[in-house]
Amino acid sequence: MLKAINLLLFIVMVITVFGQTQTCPQNVNHPGLKSIVQESSTGTIMREYVLNVPTGYDEEVASPLVLNLHGFGDCASDFSETVGSFYAFDELANQENILVAYPQGAYRPDKEDTYWEPGDNGEMDIFENDIYFFEQLILAISESHNVDLDRIYAIGYSNGGMMCYSLACNRGNLFAGIGIMSGTMLEENCQAQSAVPVITFHGIGDEVLPFDGNEYYQSVSDVISFWLDQNGIDANSLSSAELNDGKVIKDEYNADVDNSCIHLYTVNEEYDQPGDHVWFSEDIEGISPNRIIWNFFSDNCSPLSSINENLNSHWQITPNPVENQFVIESTSELGQVYKIFDTQGRLLLEGIINSKSITVDIASLKSNIYLLEIDGVVKKLIKI
Repeated sequence: MLKAINLLLFIVMVITVFGQTQTCPQNVNHPGLKSIVQESSTGTIMREYVLNVPTGYDEEVASPLVLNLHGFGDCASDFSETVGSFYAFDELANQENILVAYPQGAYRPDKEDTYWEPGDNGEMDIFENDIYFFEQLILAISESHNVDLDRIYAIGYSNGGMMCYSLACNRGNLFAGIGIMSGTMLEENCQAQSAVPVITFHGIGDEVLPFDGNEYYQSVSDVISFWLDQNGIDANSLSSAELNDGKVIKDEYNADVDNSCIHLYTVNEEYDQPGDHVWFSEDIEGISPNRIIWNFFSDNCSPLSSINENLNSHWQITPNPVENQFVIESTSELGQVYKIFDTQGRLLLEGIINSKSITVDIASLKSNIYLLEIDGVVKKLIKI
């Protein structure tokens, strides 16, 4: 009886907040359900996500964060049960101390369903702009948990994969890598500001988003070609391998510098059927696709690794997240310029590092994610 009352109250709350817009009422029963609320000129807006906190989580230790995005028409709670529980992504997260967020796509009346809308329209509205929503999602989780800001990743299935490509295009400076399951890229005007490692799995029997593309969707090869160019990787760096007796083909591209790379797993056959439009789960040479994705992320296949090692060896920034002021402690020569940008690359503040320890005041900035640049090296800042 109590569960029914809670469900009814949740439905009333959703209708009140969104007007005629709907979301997934079953989310309310998930113990990990969280929400982000924004006050706007049109009223109160709420977006939801399910957060899995690893069993060994220690607030004193920064944990990687993976945003795991569902496909068209799905619900965060259902997706977390399918991918997180049934396909054991949360088990992997517990082993590796990963925070995993399963965000909820907005219900949009145009298509009468829940889904992600790639592209940044510039609106600072968590309902009207999914790119902005994901910025606020990272901010919210960083405020409540100790997130390793250099190890934030996005993984998506189908429409969720489309959104991951859009995040890499529009906010690549926030992500250390993206993973795609049965997805393609919709972004027509990709404004990627940095190299983003990409790993993707796609089946040759996919009839929803065909491997070779169609009049509506790009082929997998076209998407790979785009990211090779974007990441500055020579197509001749390709090395291929047949796995699972030829049922899977792995194409690996690696850059000469900055450790960026692109891996494509073409699934010819899974569970004795042509590779379909699915979250792939059959082991590949004894390793699950979930584990393959995480190994790709964690084995230094990222342009951030050497940069952050360089920054950490010369500069220390505390605290982060920060309320109004943070301290830059330098072990390098003085006179360097620090610059603070928003995630769209607009310069907001700058100054000179004229002593071994300086205090920077950012009270004038709104709560958000910012980028601190010192001598060409960039570090993320969380303003709470």
